[in-house]
Amino acid sequence: MGNDESVDSQAVFPQITAMPNNYQFFGSYSHTMDSKGRLTLPSAYRGALGDSFTVGPTRDFQGVALYPNSVFAQLLMEIRAMNPRKPVVQRYAEQVAKLSFPGSQCDGQGRLMIAQALRLRMLGDAKELEISGAFDYVRIMDNAKAIQADTYFTDNLEDILDRLGDLDE
Repeated sequence: MGNDESVDSQAVFPQITAMPNNYQFFGSYSHTMDSKGRLTLPSAYRGALGDSFTVGPTRDFQGVALYPNSVFAQLLMEIRAMNPRKPVVQRYAEQVAKLSFPGSQCDGQGRLMIAQALRLRMLGDAKELEISGAFDYVRIMDNAKAIQADTYFTDNLEDILDRLGDLDE
């Protein structure tokens, strides 16, 4: 199977019966953004995203996320479940709403236009991007920031594995 084909995670991992159906995004690709703010989305992700999806910030506001409609609806339900009287919840919800664009689509050539407000806020002036699977959504980050995250993970792997081991108890 080539790097640019769509993957049915249940077919690839049939022994994992508890895998959510929306875990369809795996792998990592390097891409560039053109001067108009467009990037070509790997075909491996297009089918699982559907014809229309939401472009918005990742939950941690470190990059751009492409959310299938069902996953974005789940994110909105998570926000709604938070106490709306808390100012921190209000600010977070406002920023998610301000930077999210439901109904987004790729053009006939598989290119995606990322809205300027979201692009500038999450990617700055980066042209080299990492587009990667994040299980239930696609993550787009400035390549330099993605390399920093990978380096942090590698440098702290022993501590991360130790902390993950504590979560099983």
